[in-house]
This record gives sequence, C-alpha cells and structure tokens, in this order.
Amino acid sequence: MKRLLIVFLMGFVVMALEACTEKSENKMQHAQEETQEAMQSAEEQLEVTKQEFVNNVEEQLVSMEDEMEELKQQIDGESGETKTELQKQWESLQDKKDSLENDLEELKAQSSENWQDLKESIDDQLDSLNESFNSLKDKLGIDS
Repeated sequence: MKRLLIVFLMGFVVMALEACTEKSENKMQHAQEETQEAMQSAEEQLEVTKQEFVNNVEEQLVSMEDEMEELKQQIDGESGETKTELQKQWESLQDKKDSLENDLEELKAQSSENWQDLKESIDDQLDSLNESFNSLKDKLGIDS
C-alpha cells in the first residue's frame, strides 16, 4: 500500500511538473512573439524616420537647384575677376551638392539599423552646403 501511495504521488508530481513546463513554454512562446512584434514595429518606425529624413533633404536640394540656376545666370552676367571668383565658388557649391547627393543615395541603400552614422555626415554636409550657398548669394547681392 505504501508503495502504491508513493508511486501514485510520484505520478502526480510528474504530471504537475509537466503541466508547469507546458505553461512556462506557452508563456515563453507568447513573450517571444511579443518581442518579435515590438522589434518589427521598431524597424518599421526606423524606416519611416529614415524616409522622412531622405525626403526632407531631397526637398531642400530641389529647392536649392532652382536657385543655383538663377545664381549661375547672374554669375554669367558678371565679368573679369569677379566672374572668375564667383564661378569658382559656384563650382565648389556644385561639388558639395553632388557629394551630398551621392551620400544620400548611399543612405537610401543602407539598412534601417545602419543609416544613423551616414545621417550625421549628411546633416553636416547640408549645413556646409547651405552656408556656401548663402555666402554666394550674399556676394551676388541676393537676400537669403
């Protein structure tokens, strides 16, 4: 009878342990699913943020391109050393813009997780480009 009771108790303990293990596995699986959903949501948000940044920079570049054409026409109307100096500044401005556009294309190709490093460089380039652009406008007597 004692043996039967011990076997019965051991069987009960084994069944209870299996039930606890199953509950733990279910909880773990649920936690993993929630973690995956949170990671996916974060990745999607990063992609949206990246795209907003790219769109903002592209809009600024398009706006600047229109004004750069006007600057080029004004420079072409100048003469002598003034024209030469202004052309050099315009070419430097164009080189900065081209470099920024190349880096922007590289940023577009970056994964959502890895674009932040390049973003800082693009921000710096955009600031430098705007400073050069405004300096050239000032030299041509155009309000910024």
